[in-house]
Amino acid sequence: MTVLRTILIGGILAVLQTTWISGLQIGGAQPDLVLIILTAYASVAGVQRGQVAGFVVGLIEDGLSVSPPGFYAVVRLLHSALAGTVRASIAEEVLVFPMVMTTIAFTVKTTAVLVTASILRLEAVAPRVFSTTTLVEGAMTIILAPLVFWLCRKVFPASNRRAF
Repeated sequence: MTVLRTILIGGILAVLQTTWISGLQIGGAQPDLVLIILTAYASVAGVQRGQVAGFVVGLIEDGLSVSPPGFYAVVRLLHSALAGTVRASIAEEVLVFPMVMTTIAFTVKTTAVLVTASILRLEAVAPRVFSTTTLVEGAMTIILAPLVFWLCRKVFPASNRRAF
């Protein structure tokens, strides 16, 4: 999976999450499919390519939201960079690896949101992060991770995916 293909898929998912998929909520939360795709890609492609894909997809999300410019770009860059450090060392495992990587990425994302929001003095963000909605979002994202990782392995040819 190339960086451009990942950016395209991540951008499309970002648009879908703010439009069509936004109606599919449980407890006011929806899974973060962009996080799963970026985590899957970065864990195979490495830190540098993961950061690039995360940053550009984050810029797309910034354009779709009312957040300050660069907010999602920084958040996506951070969790993609961390996922890239694994470099597919155990990526062949189909259930535990995707769930563990997505749990770590979601934790980094949530922490990055809190830190970035406190730097930008966005007081309304902290109560949302420390809510049951965030827990439900995390649980749904983690539960869907093995399916999305599996789909990535099926959709992209073996020559382009190394450990996918």
